[in-house]
Amino acid sequence: ALDSTQQLTLSENLHALTAARQQQGAEGGAPAGIYATHQFTFDHVHGPAASQESVYKHSAKGAVMSTLEGYNATIIAYGPTGTGKTYTMEGPESTSAPASGHVERGGGVDGHGIIPRAIQDIFGYISNDTSASRKYLVRASYLQIYNEVISDLLKPERTNLMIREEKRRGIFVEGLSEWVVRSTAEIYGLMQRGAAQRAV
Repeated sequence: ALDSTQQLTLSENLHALTAARQQQGAEGGAPAGIYATHQFTFDHVHGPAASQESVYKHSAKGAVMSTLEGYNATIIAYGPTGTGKTYTMEGPESTSAPASGHVERGGGVDGHGIIPRAIQDIFGYISNDTSASRKYLVRASYLQIYNEVISDLLKPERTNLMIREEKRRGIFVEGLSEWVVRSTAEIYGLMQRGAAQRAV
């Protein structure tokens, strides 16, 4: 895994990048002649043997828990078909309630993906809060961006939705349905409904 000081360099011109690095080594100084080159710093990189628990802990849990303190958070799985986005987000038995005792590749119990783990953390936090002055309202939406078209998977007639921003609401998807949920089971039910509408 990379630590926070390591970087990844991407270039559209691998030959120019290699030649510039060789020139930089010989002459010192910054590489010249590279076009469309970008550097990214990563907090954590997961290898193919990483457990679902490790991926959640290092990549999503902080964002999930910050929502319970009033912050907005978004977790996006992005990439080409067949690269493990659904597995990472939902787990091996996608869109169904997690089966207990499932042993995952990394040796841990539970192959739950990011969504089931987030749901468990959110409802666990709520049930452990003993403050009489606090009330919680959990709403769920399920959308898909496919070929640059945003669709509401829980109201399939709503397609071609637009992302908007308002001072009061912040960034939101106009026309996206929101469902009040009171339990993990209700969320899994919505996930099953939405999965039937997903383009794969």
